[in-house]
Amino acid sequence: MHIASLELTHFRNYTSLELELVSGINCIYGSNGAGKTNILDALHYLAFTRSLRGSNDKQVVEEGAPFFVVKGQVTKENISEEIQCNFVKGKGKKVLVDQKPLKKLSEHIGSLPLVAILPGDTDLINGPSAGRRRFLDMLISQYSPSYLTHLIQYDRLLAQRNAQLKLFAAHGNFDSEQLELWDAQLVPHGKAIFQARTDFIADFQPIFEQYFKKIVAQQEVPSLHYHSQITENTIDHWLARYKESEQKDRYNLYTSVGIHRDDLRFKIDKHSVKDFGSQGQQKTFVIALKLAQYQLLQQQKLQAPILLLDDVFDKLDEHRLSQIAHIFDREIEGQIFVTDTSRDRMEAIFAQKTSRPIAFFSVQDGEASRD
Repeated sequence: MHIASLELTHFRNYTSLELELVSGINCIYGSNGAGKTNILDALHYLAFTRSLRGSNDKQVVEEGAPFFVVKGQVTKENISEEIQCNFVKGKGKKVLVDQKPLKKLSEHIGSLPLVAILPGDTDLINGPSAGRRRFLDMLISQYSPSYLTHLIQYDRLLAQRNAQLKLFAAHGNFDSEQLELWDAQLVPHGKAIFQARTDFIADFQPIFEQYFKKIVAQQEVPSLHYHSQITENTIDHWLARYKESEQKDRYNLYTSVGIHRDDLRFKIDKHSVKDFGSQGQQKTFVIALKLAQYQLLQQQKLQAPILLLDDVFDKLDEHRLSQIAHIFDREIEGQIFVTDTSRDRMEAIFAQKTSRPIAFFSVQDGEASRD
């Protein structure tokens, strides 16, 4: 599977752009702020219908324009289909496959598997727990539609339970039995999500360790730990935890127990990567996480995902760069898109170490062209 062409209209700093892409490695270079990452952002829209930067759709529209369009021609098993994501101010967003609009955006998630490695990925380590939960949710949702359904339903019911707590406070009354009705509806979705995350960690951990050890020269031992307030994934335990937190929730006006409070903890040699890891260790840790994400997704989908790399080679020593290049050549079967300020650095990493098709694209001030 690969994206054969990309067409943008009023997308970020591109008024109009058409690119013919190769199925192997697409190297995009230019100065900072020229628009390299915007091309990756467009590819992310084709896979997830959303920005890789977390921007809302209005921010993505070119200044002064009323809409944006991202269109990609995707080849899967020698069959070509067109994926289009468009947004119109005041009307919202649509995804069309071969010109036919999808009823729900969630229907599209997983149909174009994609993994992105970004400069800000160290926020997975240093940032709040919400980013780590998002990492879990986006990955599992790509190969498990049922997980995504449970997640959507859980979030909807959680919002309604929280609204009920606020309503109790506004009216000056509290009805424990009414709150228990929301608890009973939340539990089946929470149980399914908790189990899927637990199973994911069991499958993911050995793959992650393997990639980390391939990249680093030292014999360091990395580990992942899934931390949850739920210790027994049974209906009775879930309901008991909700009951225990009832008065706290009543006072705080939000639900304080559940999978929306879970976290991942990262360690090297039993020490917190956040507190004790160097910049190089943290960067290596997240690259290994993403490479493991890629391989697990490939195993689950039986299809090589697309890999995006945005300016990730800075602050990595020569040994780690060499090992990463070796992994890309030998183990990454899918299409790759990589950005960097230096064409020479990308040539050193890729051009002399791969037999795959490779293309270089120069980006300057909202214009991109293939060399």
